[in-house]
Amino acid sequence: MHEQFSFSIGADMHAGDNCLAMELSTTHFSFCIYNPDDQRLLELKRYVFNELDEKELQEIMEINPQLQNSFYKIITGLDFGFSSLLPADKDNGDAAPLMYLENADQQDHVITEIIEERQLANMYTVAPGILTWLVHHFPSSVYLHAHTVQIKSVEGSFEQGLLRVNIGEKIFTVQAYKNENLLLSKTYSYRATADMAFYLLKICEVFGFAQEQVLLQLSGLIDAQSKLYRELYDYFLHISFKAANWSDTLSDLPSHYFTSLNELIQCELFQEA
Repeated sequence: MHEQFSFSIGADMHAGDNCLAMELSTTHFSFCIYNPDDQRLLELKRYVFNELDEKELQEIMEINPQLQNSFYKIITGLDFGFSSLLPADKDNGDAAPLMYLENADQQDHVITEIIEERQLANMYTVAPGILTWLVHHFPSSVYLHAHTVQIKSVEGSFEQGLLRVNIGEKIFTVQAYKNENLLLSKTYSYRATADMAFYLLKICEVFGFAQEQVLLQLSGLIDAQSKLYRELYDYFLHISFKAANWSDTLSDLPSHYFTSLNELIQCELFQEA
């Protein structure tokens, strides 16, 4: 396990006034403490590892005892191997055929979320050990899948198409839109920068997007000086970064590094309003 980022105001944060947001994937765990009244980031940490398990989570918990405080709200975002979107009226609660087609672990726990804005059901799985650990340590947490959060966070009509991409160390998620319609939401793994370009170009081909016209909106671990950005810019003309919508005086890193955590918080708070 490696601590990748660590920022904190280093003072008593009065947990009861603040939100805790956590993200878990097969390769990372990140969390932030956020004050919704001031829309201010108070603490953020990100850990990376080869494979997530309960032992790694327990070690993070011991290093960060502040996670055990009584927060105003706790939200957990999940992104693991199997996730499938279905029309909400076609969801019969039986995930077994889809899991079989995706070679998913049949022992995993199945969760279904309804995305009411688009009348979609997001069916995904979490390893039983991971889910049991989370529920034991954070019984009051709300759970949302990364795809659900990102779908809820995109508004507008995109006549030329939109590719909304969030980038991690070894995986990235992408949603494809045409006009107001969601065409695709998927997580891909990649080893080299060329892999990501290949996937995005293939998505453009499948859905008839013109490379010189489609909007490519990026967040996550990428910056304008990186090899990955330069490679994407060789193929796409309209590239932008989607920044986190919070006040961050803790770090000098680009705010789009942490957009997914910010969207996770906003997704739940807006639903509460």
